Amino acid sequence: MKFEISRSLLDNTLQSVSKGLSNKTPLPILMGIQLTAKDNQLIFITTNKEISVRVILESSEDLEIIEEGSCVVPGKYFVDIVKRIEGEKVEFALFDSNTIKIYSKNSDFTLRAYEKSNFPNTNFDLNSQPLILKSKELKQIVKQTAFACSTTEERIILTSVNLTIKDNQLTVIATDSFRLARRTSNISSEFNSRIQINIPCKSLEEFSKILNDYNEDVKVFISNNQVLFKVANLSFMSRLVEGSYPDTSSLIPNDFLLSIKLNREELISVVNRASLFIDSENISFVKFTLSKNSNNIEISSNSTEIGRVVESLKPIEVSEEQDFQIAFSTKFLMDALKAFETQDVIMYFRGEIRPAIITSESNAELKQLLIPVRTF
Repeated sequence: MKFEISRSLLDNTLQSVSKGLSNKTPLPILMGIQLTAKDNQLIFITTNKEISVRVILESSEDLEIIEEGSCVVPGKYFVDIVKRIEGEKVEFALFDSNTIKIYSKNSDFTLRAYEKSNFPNTNFDLNSQPLILKSKELKQIVKQTAFACSTTEERIILTSVNLTIKDNQLTVIATDSFRLARRTSNISSEFNSRIQINIPCKSLEEFSKILNDYNEDVKVFISNNQVLFKVANLSFMSRLVEGSYPDTSSLIPNDFLLSIKLNREELISVVNRASLFIDSENISFVKFTLSKNSNNIEISSNSTEIGRVVESLKPIEVSEEQDFQIAFSTKFLMDALKAFETQDVIMYFRGEIRPAIITSESNAELKQLLIPVRTF
């Protein structure tokens, strides 16, 4: 096996396929990258049993396949070598089935290959009708929802993003039971399947990072226990989380006690300053206070150990003048606000201890739900 490739192309490819490398595993083979050179193609595959990634490169002026063959190269070292070498071209050669030589400019590296027969077989061909999404839209969906997933495994199902397709509408939901993010999108009428799956949050976030290098449509294939994303020359497959996702359909109500329209950037700046005061448990809360006799909203944060910050923010619109106060986790509120890309947001309230909804007139398909905290 022997090929010559431009360093930049190899580096970009390795950054993508490395998402499927295992960091800690009793199986060293899962820390390897399978390389196969055949039929004028160079194929990279990684898998850690949760995520599998494949990139196919065609022969070009940036890639010359000199001799066909296959091997499994130690992933971490291969990625680090390519990242640090200085030459514009990299020559890769396999000797005696287990010795890898990597040449570039003045550098000469030797690596021991893994036993290629131990590498798991991975099928990147799922025979199902694909859902087609714009890469920009998919990245936006992940950004607007995935942050609300649980980061603990007490309830495994909440570490996933729930994706439902029904009546030509895609609904994506993430929740950790303290907050909820919901995004809806219309899909092509040609996709007539009804689907509900749970995709691990980490898998979606890793795929979203790869998508930064692509502008093509993404094909999404779904099987009983796997989801496969295909874009250009890249295939990204993830296992699904088994189980029934909590029914959240009744959590976002239609009737509210009060609504406040605010400039999003101004609100983020105020909340960011309020987050400077963090208590001994590394928790920060921000309180909203609305008074009948004031045209402004008081936004404050208090720490008995440090001090207090109070800011005044003029709302764009208030549905009803009344005395009202409510408090939220500063982090959760900031995460929700940053999910929007609009100039303004609207906060809907049903009571001082009942969940609040954040949305926007120009981004109504996105809704963020926050459970308030008692600080007064």
